Amino acid sequence: MAKRPEANQKTIALPDAIDLIRFEKNLLQIGFFSAHDRRSNDPDLSRRIEQWVNRDGKRIRVSAEFRSTLGLPSTSDRDKYMAFMKIAMERKMMEGEITNPIRFSGYSMLKALGLSDSGANYEDLNQWGMRMADTTITSEQIIYSSSRRKFMNKTVHVFRSFTRTGESDNDGGNQTVQFAVELEDWLLENLNQSYVVPEDFTQYRKLVRPTAKGIFVYLYVWFYASRGKEVEKDYGELCALLNVRCYQHVSKIRETMGLSLDDLVGIGYLQKWDIRSMSSKKGFKLVLSPGRAILDVIATAQRRQLVSTANHTELVGAQSELSDALVSRGVAEDKAAAICRAHDPDVVKDQLEYLDSEIARDGGRRIKNPAGFIIAFIDGGKGVPLTFETTRKRDERRSLLTEQLASHEEQIGREIQELTLRERYESWRRTQADEVIERAYGQIDLDKKLRQIRVEVSKDRRIGIVLDRLTAEQCRRDLLRLLQKEIADELQLPTFDEWLRDNGQGVLFGD
Repeated sequence: MAKRPEANQKTIALPDAIDLIRFEKNLLQIGFFSAHDRRSNDPDLSRRIEQWVNRDGKRIRVSAEFRSTLGLPSTSDRDKYMAFMKIAMERKMMEGEITNPIRFSGYSMLKALGLSDSGANYEDLNQWGMRMADTTITSEQIIYSSSRRKFMNKTVHVFRSFTRTGESDNDGGNQTVQFAVELEDWLLENLNQSYVVPEDFTQYRKLVRPTAKGIFVYLYVWFYASRGKEVEKDYGELCALLNVRCYQHVSKIRETMGLSLDDLVGIGYLQKWDIRSMSSKKGFKLVLSPGRAILDVIATAQRRQLVSTANHTELVGAQSELSDALVSRGVAEDKAAAICRAHDPDVVKDQLEYLDSEIARDGGRRIKNPAGFIIAFIDGGKGVPLTFETTRKRDERRSLLTEQLASHEEQIGREIQELTLRERYESWRRTQADEVIERAYGQIDLDKKLRQIRVEVSKDRRIGIVLDRLTAEQCRRDLLRLLQKEIADELQLPTFDEWLRDNGQGVLFGD
């Protein structure tokens, strides 16, 4: 199937500021918010979704069932939930954690959504909160509790309660509307323990189509897991997750979901996309390539996580000892703590060792304020002269040769071990693919499929020449390897790291 040409991506001289909010992982992974507008007079009151997942080395089926007498959460509800998360996470940044109840003004929520403060919009907020409090989720091994470190089998709510206070005139004037939300314990714990996925609210608000918004929130997870590489997604399974209609013809898929994928190309979240037939079963798969914008979000989220951890962690170990050393030299406690968080402890230790020698040598003639001298030197980023050998440098010099030899031997051992493991992993993947081939293809169908693969890959003239030079047996072997790889990729088998974790060291020794 021909690839869809890359849509034009505008070059933006000044990119929009990334506005990261945190989306709780369970609500994302179970498809809590459907990708449709709430326009029907007869909304869905219940919905069930089932998924096959790899867990503890086994492939198991998990499920979630949603029920609400007010209609199930939709795209517009997700919009408001993300704005609510923006408010909640700002509180966490200021107070250290989220606590019940979470109070906020209707005006602040509407402002975050870019909506006017009309009476109708306030009523929409009220309906959203009531629907969130009314909806239940029956989890069968699908909702994860980060505090208990296990998946739950129980029926839970998202909002324990939702309260509105104050009134608004019909013309939108004199609003004094306030809201209060109490989150269920499982959700509150997961948010405070950072069981979340970062989403760029700025880019999300640019999208209009519900399906585009629905796919948007998954792209971070997919491309983070693939380390920024192309991903393949089962079209039918994605439709079930988004709760949208699944079409059987490529032309119809392009007319529907294809428009939403084009929107994601337009904001830089996708570079390109394609629809292809699946080899392991009937149906189609989407092939998605990451755009520059989503790669920037992944990088930004990782940087902020490191900074946040550094700024909110108590001084421990080397930092605490270094802080005491600075205080003993006359530096104020707050300033000493700030220095320890902002600089590498080993570097500061080297600087202190050098500064101590300089202060002692000066004897108070030029350095009248030793503490100020130390602060100015460290914050100024000045380095220790190369001619001054610190204790750390001396120890490093003595152990360097020994470490290099040991490291070289360890590296060789690791490379041999990893090569052996990867060979076993690839053999296991081929075995899984062979089982599918045996079930899905008779001899005639298999020969036909291999001929199709040969035609496709021979479009690269160099590959075609190589295949023509092979014997029939060699050619069939190589084409079969290509089919095995294609099917193994579609099966979404455990990654090498997941497979290694589940199988342990036994794979090295044939246990």
